[in-house]
Amino acid sequence: MSDGWSDERLAAGRRAWRLTLVGTFVSTLGTGLTLPFLFVYLHGVRGLPLPLAGAASAVGAVLAFAAAPVAGALGDRVGLGRLAVGGMVVQAAGAALLAPQAGTAEAFLAVALSAVGNTVVFPALNGMVAAQLPAEQRPRAYALRFGILNAGIGIGGLVSGAVVSVDRPVTFQVIYLVNAATTAAYAAIVLLGLRRSPGFAPVPKEDGAERSGPGGYRAVLTNRPFVGFLACAFLFSLFGYAQLDGPWAAFATLVVGVDPGVVGIGFAVNTAVIVVSQLLVVRLTAGWRRSRLLLLAGALWSVAWAVSAAAALPALHGAAAAAGLVVSLGVFGLGETLFSPVAGGLPNELATDALRARYNALGSTVVSVAGFIGPPVAGVLLGSGVPWAWAPVVAVGMLLALAGAAVLGRVLPAGVDRPAPIQAAR
Repeated sequence: MSDGWSDERLAAGRRAWRLTLVGTFVSTLGTGLTLPFLFVYLHGVRGLPLPLAGAASAVGAVLAFAAAPVAGALGDRVGLGRLAVGGMVVQAAGAALLAPQAGTAEAFLAVALSAVGNTVVFPALNGMVAAQLPAEQRPRAYALRFGILNAGIGIGGLVSGAVVSVDRPVTFQVIYLVNAATTAAYAAIVLLGLRRSPGFAPVPKEDGAERSGPGGYRAVLTNRPFVGFLACAFLFSLFGYAQLDGPWAAFATLVVGVDPGVVGIGFAVNTAVIVVSQLLVVRLTAGWRRSRLLLLAGALWSVAWAVSAAAALPALHGAAAAAGLVVSLGVFGLGETLFSPVAGGLPNELATDALRARYNALGSTVVSVAGFIGPPVAGVLLGSGVPWAWAPVVAVGMLLALAGAAVLGRVLPAGVDRPAPIQAAR
C-alpha cells in the first residue's frame, strides 16, 4: 500500500485515472483537428491580417491570464472536477463559435472563450491526476496521459491536414464543430463518471487540510522553488509552445510556402514521436534530476527551431523544405517527452492538497502570459520585411530557457528534483 493511501482509495483512484485517459483521448481527437490551423484559418479564410490574427490570440491569452487565478481559488473551494466541467463547457462554446462565417468581433470572442476554457481545464485535470494516484505513480501517469493526449491530437491533425483547404471554408467549419462536440463529450465523462472519484470535490476538512482563505495565493507565492519553476515554465512556453500552435504553421505555409497538408503531417509526426517514445523516455530517464530533463528538452527545442529556419533557406525548396519542417516538429516532440511530465508533475509535488488548484492555476497563468506575448511578436516578425527571421529568433530565445532550467536546479529541494522510484499506474 502507498504511504497514507488505503486500498479503497487506491482502487477508486485507479478507476478514475483510467476514465480520465478515455476522456482525454476523446477530447483531443477534436483538438487535433483544429490545433495547427488557427492562424491559417483566421488569415486565409476569415481574412484577418496576420498582426490582427496574432492580436486575437493575445486577447484570449489576456482573458485566460485573468481567469486562471480566479479559477484556482474556485477550484480549491468547489473541487477540481467541477472546475474542469465548467471549463470544458466554455471551451466547447468557443470552438462552436469559431465555425460560422462571422465577423472579426465574433472571431475574437470565440478565441477568447477557447483560451479561457483551456486555461481552466488543463490545470484542473493535472490536479485531479495528483488526487487520483500516489506520488510514486504520478511521473508515469503524467507521461502516459501526455502520450494519450498527443495520440488524439496526432490522429486529428492527420485527418484535418488531409481534408481542410482555404479554398473550401466549410472544411474548417466542420472541424471546429467536431472539436466542440468532443470537448462536450469529455465534460459529460467527467461529470457523470468521476463525480464520486478522488479530486472531483474539494478536500474535506476531516482529512486534516483546511481550505485556504483570501491569503491562499500568498502562501503559494512564498514557495521559492515553485516561483523558480514559474519563471522557467514561462521561458519554455514563450519560446516553445506559444510558437508551436499558430506561428509555426503560418511560417511553414506563408514563408516556406508549403501546402497546409504538410502542416498536418508535421503535427502528426510530432505526436507520433511522443506516442511512440514517451514511456520509453520515462523509463530511460528514471532517476534523472528534473532540472536535467528540462535542460535537455530546451536544447532539443532550440535545435527544432533551427531546423525550421534551415527549411526557409533559398537553397531548399519543395520536398526538401517540407521534409525539414516535418523533421523539426519531430525533434520538438522528442523534447516534449522530457518537458511535459516535469511541467505537469512538478507543481503537484510542491503543492499541498488544500492549495492544489491554486498551484496548477498559477502554472497555467505563466503559459497564458507567454501566449499573450508570443503570438503577437510572431505575427509582427512574420508580417515584416524579413519574415524568415521568426525561426532563428525563437531558436536563440530557447537558450534563455536553458539558463532558467540551470537556475531552477539550484533551488529545487533534492527530493523534488530527483523523484522517488517510478511505479506504474495500473
